[in-house]
Amino acid sequence: MGMSDMLKGYVEETTKKIVDKPNDVQVTISISTKAIILQIKVAQSDCGKIIGRQGRTIDALKVICLAIKNTNFPEDSRRVLLEVLEDENSGFSYK
Repeated sequence: MGMSDMLKGYVEETTKKIVDKPNDVQVTISISTKAIILQIKVAQSDCGKIIGRQGRTIDALKVICLAIKNTNFPEDSRRVLLEVLEDENSGFSYK
């Protein structure tokens, strides 16, 4: 199992346990030379649950992902970044 599969699986499983609508959870991973970017897309009503108060939940997820990466792949120096994507159809308009 590769690092990207391991991190994506962990984030997806954990996120589904936190949110009210687990079927709407989508996790995509992008790997560059300097960073591993995990993008979490959830229902609009669940964005706050993933971010948490003052970002505590998303920070905790990031710390655990970093620990997983550093434990299993200690020679890898890339950063781990988590992004929560909001649904584009949020009803907010710029008009």
